[in-house]
Amino acid sequence: MQPRSHFDVVVVGGGIAGSCLGGILARAGLSILIVEKEASFRDRVRGEITWPWGVAEVERAGLRAVLEHADCVEIEAIRFIDERQVKDVYEFAPDSIDGLPALGFSHPRLQQAALDWAGSQGATVLRPAKATQFEQDSSPVVTVVRDGEELKVRTRLVVGADGKQSGVRQWTGGEAESDPERHRLGGVLVRGIQWDRRTLDIVGFPQMTVFWFSASRDSTRVYVAAKRDCLRVLGLERSFENLAGQLAAIMPEDAFAQLHQAGPIGFFPNQNVWSTKLASDNVVLIGDAAGASDPSRGMGTSQVFQDVRELSDLLLGERNWPKALAEFERRRWRSYHVIREHDRWRSLLVFEVGKEADQRRERHLRARENDPTLGGFALLESRGPDGLVADEAARRRFFGEDLP
Repeated sequence: MQPRSHFDVVVVGGGIAGSCLGGILARAGLSILIVEKEASFRDRVRGEITWPWGVAEVERAGLRAVLEHADCVEIEAIRFIDERQVKDVYEFAPDSIDGLPALGFSHPRLQQAALDWAGSQGATVLRPAKATQFEQDSSPVVTVVRDGEELKVRTRLVVGADGKQSGVRQWTGGEAESDPERHRLGGVLVRGIQWDRRTLDIVGFPQMTVFWFSASRDSTRVYVAAKRDCLRVLGLERSFENLAGQLAAIMPEDAFAQLHQAGPIGFFPNQNVWSTKLASDNVVLIGDAAGASDPSRGMGTSQVFQDVRELSDLLLGERNWPKALAEFERRRWRSYHVIREHDRWRSLLVFEVGKEADQRRERHLRARENDPTLGGFALLESRGPDGLVADEAARRRFFGEDLP
């Protein structure tokens, strides 16, 4: 069946960001077309935790049902492991918005749940299909290719939700920029780990961080963040046996007694990547297409839900859509700047070595003793970037450079 030739919004990318936004707008009565290039979603070894501030955005956007259909698992606390023992526990509830927990999930499962939900709200879905061309006439026209046939679709607005390698980015007149690679993140989906599924456990030491959490009620995602040279020396990037051996040496005893691999191993660079322009009068970017943060900090899906909630509120509350897009761009830059700068600061703390790096970590610990919130940046996972300003004063406070 051929879809209609005119829609209020064409969403390029039917992952979490595009499907949730499309579903909300369709729910409000707008005509929505979602174009998804993949016939089925696959495990990309990333994007599988939403911090409490992101869960608050889910609640505000009315998306709780989507997460419930994806078999998400509530994560109530972070446990810090040292010498195979729990040394400290940080519970989210006292600090998080409305006492909300974090959520762990399978990325492809949540993508599919979101796309199914968008369809149930009235959005039209083309899959597999690809948006190949954008033309500016009296109103935008998007060319979509499906089964070798071209469809010309006229629309008021194009939303690019097509990820870090976004093709829609060029339609705003923007370009991709990125930080240099500082380290890599990767891991594997496993089953059989014996531990408390309500927690995210983390082992941190110079040059490497290891953490694990529930991706579903019967599976666990294990991640390793480290410099590429360190990963190569330890042989972790391609060998499950090497990875399991390294983890068994630092995790609590017997945690891996029944461990077995349940998904592919994958590692990838961890730099921040962003677009120089997020919106024009009738094209806007959301999610990783707008700006992807360092995956080892796990802020990506939280920012996706903030993007979805803020953009949908603006579009549904403002008749002048170019004005709404300009406001969204302003808000998005502000929050992304906070997250990106915090990523850069954390990378200096965790992955650098040498005398200067040791002194930096020592000053940071003194700063946390003086102010456990570090001016709010220590609560970023719980409360999000709203109200924070990542300026020079905040940086000095984070690293303890303002202490006597």
